[in-house]
Amino acid sequence: MGDTVQMSAATIRRRTFLGAAATLAMPRIARGATEPFRFLTNWFAQAEHAGFYQAQAKGYYRAEGLDVVIDHGGPQINNIQLLLAGRYDAIIGGTGEAMLCVQRNMPAVTVATTFQTSLGGILTHPDITRFSDLKGHTILLSTEVRSTLWPWLRDHYGFDDSQVRPYGYNVQPFIIDPSLAIQGFATSEPYVLQSRKIPYNYFPFSDYTVADYGNPLLSRRDVVTKRRDDVARFLHASMKGWADWMENDPGPGNALIRAENPIMTDDQIAWSRGQFRKISGFGPAGSHIGTILPDRCRAVRDFMVATHQLSGDVHWEEAFDFSFAPAMDSVFT
Repeated sequence: MGDTVQMSAATIRRRTFLGAAATLAMPRIARGATEPFRFLTNWFAQAEHAGFYQAQAKGYYRAEGLDVVIDHGGPQINNIQLLLAGRYDAIIGGTGEAMLCVQRNMPAVTVATTFQTSLGGILTHPDITRFSDLKGHTILLSTEVRSTLWPWLRDHYGFDDSQVRPYGYNVQPFIIDPSLAIQGFATSEPYVLQSRKIPYNYFPFSDYTVADYGNPLLSRRDVVTKRRDDVARFLHASMKGWADWMENDPGPGNALIRAENPIMTDDQIAWSRGQFRKISGFGPAGSHIGTILPDRCRAVRDFMVATHQLSGDVHWEEAFDFSFAPAMDSVFT
């Protein structure tokens, strides 16, 4: 990875019903777990996963009768492949990714989300004050963003493919080159830049493409069918973990994060926690944490059709199960 042999902190952080709604609303009573519920995050342990670790540390999963195993992702880990192969029961993935699975007859299904807004965007130096000012500037983008969002940005803002270079999840090139722009996450790369007193501007992808969810939770159709109650209990406990981590002492979850990812610091976690509130990551006060809505998912579908990523005749609704909403009764305050 070139100059990423000595990896920066940003490098490590960025990539680790039973039938009816009435059943989901019933009081949860701990029961003996039968088999582990295996969950894979999308990067090394960090604040973006804190609610799950908080639920683990505070015993919320155990109280639901679940034996939840949390594994962290990384740059060489293909989450959707591992989900479809049966290695995991739920992963952090993407809404668009789930719709593409439907198009390919793969049984992935989105059951919830972590954040109500996407965390991704473009970081520029202060001389770039409008998104259109990026014309002629080199932009470092991941393979995923280049294939999903870049075509829209290119066509609508008059950019050119020659501007794009691969992003290695390292802010050092941005620090060295004052003409460079890089992909980043609102809760990660900006922290590194601020800690080094390097000025920047941040342009969220959701303001210039489509208002997608952040860190959606995907499962498989057979898991949702055969272990429906386990999925509901997992979601209930996870969102309770997020509410608890945001409103009360985050220490238990933070300790598990640092144990999984020793390079992570308390300062970074605290800064990201503040950002979640600043950007309304869980929606406005009074929102139920984790819920997904058909209209917003349809908007993502329309965007993908418009950018020729998804066929217009795909039954995109099959990529979502909205019926788990009653299980996610924790409210963001």
